[in-house]
Amino acid sequence: MKYLITVVCWFIPIKNVRIRLRNKYVKSKRIKYTNGNKVIVHSENGEIIVNPYSVLGLKISFNGHNSIIELYEPIKFYKSEIKVNSNCKITIHKSYQINMLVYAYDDSSIFIDDNVGIGGARIHMMNEKGTSLYIGPDAVLSYDIEIYTTDTHPILDLHGNIINNTKSSVVIGAHTWVGASSVLLKGCQLPENCIVGHSS
Repeated sequence: MKYLITVVCWFIPIKNVRIRLRNKYVKSKRIKYTNGNKVIVHSENGEIIVNPYSVLGLKISFNGHNSIIELYEPIKFYKSEIKVNSNCKITIHKSYQINMLVYAYDDSSIFIDDNVGIGGARIHMMNEKGTSLYIGPDAVLSYDIEIYTTDTHPILDLHGNIINNTKSSVVIGAHTWVGASSVLLKGCQLPENCIVGHSS
């Protein structure tokens, strides 16, 4: 299929049509929809697209059921990937750059508000159900950011019994700057208009 589209593109005289075809079918990863999972794209002209073939710059993997990813254009994804389990809800509003890797366990939720920039973040919501991440409008995250809403692994006592370590959501307020190589652990609540320094 990709080879065929590449060949066809050579014979299309209109450059914009050629670029759209190549971006949709050659450069993007096809999304596989099963078990009630959905991607809903709200385009700039008000059109609602349900379960698009692909999203440019974003690879989506559904590993469970009944999860919804809702996108409000324009969004510029760059080398991003979202892996979700069951009953997850991810909402991303218009953003000028998103470069992130997301691991979302069952019943997780992510809300990214308008005009957020993410230079490079890994978001870990693993092994605990029902955690959430909120990133407020106009927040900017630099590169090499790690965000954890859980410990991602069980904690054992001296006798080898699992301690029920609690999960806790992460909130990043509006107009917040998070410097490069920072790590935000579960329960982190950043207020509006704050700066997190490099490697914090």
